[in-house]
Amino acid sequence: MLQAREFTGKERIALYGGAFDPVHAAHLKLAFAALEEQKLDRVVFIPAAKSPLKTKGPNASDAARFKMLELAAGDEPRFEVDDCEIKRGGVSYTVDTVRDFKGRYPEAELYWIIGADQLEQLDRWHAIEELAGMVVFLVLARPGHELSAPPVPGLIWIELNAPIMDESSTLVREAMAAGDSLKGLVPETVEAFIRAEGLYI
Repeated sequence: MLQAREFTGKERIALYGGAFDPVHAAHLKLAFAALEEQKLDRVVFIPAAKSPLKTKGPNASDAARFKMLELAAGDEPRFEVDDCEIKRGGVSYTVDTVRDFKGRYPEAELYWIIGADQLEQLDRWHAIEELAGMVVFLVLARPGHELSAPPVPGLIWIELNAPIMDESSTLVREAMAAGDSLKGLVPETVEAFIRAEGLYI
């Protein structure tokens, strides 16, 4: 594990993949923590078409998940949303996405944001040794998971100094199904969209 990287003058881009079903407050808090601690130029949210290590697909449509991310990004100029995995379709392998961004931004320093639960199983990720040579992983501690990485050659990761957060997409979906308030769980614009579209009920 490394501490914060020294500034090199290159553009720093963190890629943040996931189902985002829906995006919630903890996603945004983590993105802001990454921006500030690692002096990033931007964070790119990338909704997956289908996550390789999940047996079920997203509950909301691709279009709805993308729209919720756009609403959540709001007016923050350092947040972007990219639909490359949705357009590519099929199983969304991180290494394919990183290859894509390497081609678009060959001079940039690329990071990939994950939780401690994913850090523990990085050795199960597709083409992980190639991926480890292309990105630095930014890792958030998660309840019930130790910050422990498997022995992957070339792996570099940095712990983000962000508080452990309880919000989750599952919690949001359960709150909607129960008719409870989403206050504090998602941005107001995202809650309005969820209710207008009748999602997760």
